[in-house]
Amino acid sequence: MTDAAIQSRRLGIIGSAVGLLALLVSALTYLLPDTLLRGLPWEDGLLTAAVSLGLLAIVFAVLAVIFREEKLLAAIAAVLGAAAIAVQVWWVLIVVVLAMMIANAFLF
Repeated sequence: MTDAAIQSRRLGIIGSAVGLLALLVSALTYLLPDTLLRGLPWEDGLLTAAVSLGLLAIVFAVLAVIFREEKLLAAIAAVLGAAAIAVQVWWVLIVVVLAMMIANAFLF
């Protein structure tokens, strides 16, 4: 009998936890009232922390795939990280989509 090799899940779990934390921080930038944030330094700090944690979650997801860990946890980490970044730059995405719609209307 041969023992089946157990796949490592360490990087995927760490990436998922970091991605969840990034999404939480990203949501806090919109949910906390301005009186609690008290000016731009706190708001900029939360924005930077959310994007940095989101990128870190994506890095852990890529490393999990490179080291052949379980792909489901790597995908969860990547989606959570990307969602945290998307929450911060949602207005940029809306402008890009509107520009594409206007260009499509004029070109076709």
